Amino acid sequence: MHSFKRLLGTAVAVTGLTGAALATGAGSASADPNFTFSVDRVGKSFSIAVYNNHVRAGFADWNADPDNTVTPAIPGDALAVRDILGDGWGIEAEAATQVGAEGYRKATSRGHAAYYFSGWKTGNIKEGTPITVTVCAVKGDKEQCGSAYGLA
Repeated sequence: MHSFKRLLGTAVAVTGLTGAALATGAGSASADPNFTFSVDRVGKSFSIAVYNNHVRAGFADWNADPDNTVTPAIPGDALAVRDILGDGWGIEAEAATQVGAEGYRKATSRGHAAYYFSGWKTGNIKEGTPITVTVCAVKGDKEQCGSAYGLA
């Protein structure tokens, strides 16, 4: 049952991301940005890929538990962004628990040229706490966003 709820939550999040991307009203000209989002999950960790006109522009990565099997080690309860497309748009993400500001993190590539990795924004969150990660393609005061839900 728990797996079904997670699957249902993922399906709702992906559907919401698609709707959010379509609701932004990007123009039909190929030069206009049309951002879409997709979620890839591994256990409690996940990445939200950001696409600009079907070209991968970047990622927001949520790492729920520490991973010491890689070098450098990846901390747990950590958020990072990667901007990999030199399109003039940045990648910005926020993670927060559903209990107010507890566990809040923000990672951004604003002010940096692609390819850019923000580094991990960390802190401890009680195991199993629901979190929301919202990622946006940003340029000046413009943004197009999508969200995904997970656990700490």
